[in-house]
Amino acid sequence: MEHLHFKLIGHRLCPYVQRVAMVMGHYAIDHEREDIRLEDKPNWLEKFSSERQVPVLLLDQTRPLTEAAVICDYLDRINGSALYPVDLIESAEHSIWILRAERILSLTADIVYRAHNEHDCDLTLHRIGLILAILNKKFEAAGPFREVGLCMVDMAYATAFRAFPVLVYGLNRDLFAGFEHVRGWSERLLKNDIVRTVVPQTYHGELHHFIASRQSYLAKRLSMLPVSQKPSLSASQ
Repeated sequence: MEHLHFKLIGHRLCPYVQRVAMVMGHYAIDHEREDIRLEDKPNWLEKFSSERQVPVLLLDQTRPLTEAAVICDYLDRINGSALYPVDLIESAEHSIWILRAERILSLTADIVYRAHNEHDCDLTLHRIGLILAILNKKFEAAGPFREVGLCMVDMAYATAFRAFPVLVYGLNRDLFAGFEHVRGWSERLLKNDIVRTVVPQTYHGELHHFIASRQSYLAKRLSMLPVSQKPSLSASQ
């Protein structure tokens, strides 16, 4: 691996930062970390990210890399490319699955920030369900992406699934209903030590407060519910 000084600039709840942190944890990459506040971004962030977005990986304090997928692939390559299949076609197929995970993250952001009524929320949940249905068929036909250990696809979906318990709690909807293969996979992913330790133990409570301070339909529902530090992936009856 290149002998560089790494500094990860992120946010405690950001799923894209989590994915980078998982790759760094997987390879035991020594690094500094600085978390910013999204509501009070420091002026210096623009020096490293023109859009003032995280994650940013600083190389030797001067050369910034942005975009989670780019950072993760860079870290994987300098450590032997162990997180993708050796076969180039299979590797490309994994990249397609990662794009679907990023689509789930984008749709989740729509629910958090932009779905202002139950109808809009249901439409977005339906779109997430379409992706989960494709995933479920994949597991029925071919099993997991990797039998032992994590791959980059696992890390991408771990970040996508991490917020699901808070969505389930706030909306009282079972996002995995009918997708039991994906439910089991998500539960295994979220129990993995590398996945589990890249967020604070108070993650779900912090995310609850964060979403409840927005203006969306989900935010209004969460603002009326007590904070749960360990919400379930299954809706209450």
